[in-house]
Amino acid sequence: MKRQRSLSPSDLSTPPNKKILIERSAKSIAQRHESLNEANNRLKRSGGLTTSLQNKRVFGSGTKYTSNSSMGSFANILSSQKPNFSIFDEQTSQTNEEENENDEYKESGAEEEVPFGTVTQTLLQEQKVITGEEDEVTKHLVRAKLYCMDGQWKERGVGTLRLNYPKNNKKSPRLVMRSDNVFRVILNVSLFNGMKIERSQDKFVKLFAFEGKLVHFAIKLSNSNAANELYEAIMDAITSHT
Repeated sequence: MKRQRSLSPSDLSTPPNKKILIERSAKSIAQRHESLNEANNRLKRSGGLTTSLQNKRVFGSGTKYTSNSSMGSFANILSSQKPNFSIFDEQTSQTNEEENENDEYKESGAEEEVPFGTVTQTLLQEQKVITGEEDEVTKHLVRAKLYCMDGQWKERGVGTLRLNYPKNNKKSPRLVMRSDNVFRVILNVSLFNGMKIERSQDKFVKLFAFEGKLVHFAIKLSNSNAANELYEAIMDAITSHT
């Protein structure tokens, strides 16, 4: 077996190349200390951190445009005097002039006054509605409720029942009834000779009329007297036409 050789003091010494690195790092540290000391001395001589405005560089002063005499530099602009006018002063003066012009315009009376309601009058003009009863004369008029037999009695509506006679007597009288509010025609039948009219119960008048086919109607009045008057008026219309 080989014996391990014991380390000598010479082996524990630093290699030559490492010694060079250590010496160089020590020199660099010393140089840094010297540069920092020189910088501190300069600051002390110049009065600390305070510097004059002339030594400070303004943004844009180091560009190529600073040499242009027409544009100048930002430093000259900053050092120039404060202008005598303000943007806000100019705006207020303009608003004052506009107010004065408006006052003069109002005093001159150039504004035309539009009378109230002229527009609504043009929009709400009365229009003539053609109902088909223009050539007829109403001989009897009464409020009633109309029923129609369709398997059972069904209400058609409530409105004003009219007994109309033609002015030229060329047509037979007819019964016309329109519902309230919407004025929809719910009854329009002509009276003819032999028409079946019944006076039933207290307030009802029943009749058979043609609406394309024979239909059974029942007219309910407010009371028995109104029912009697309607019955007699219808009978007179039928007999007078014959």
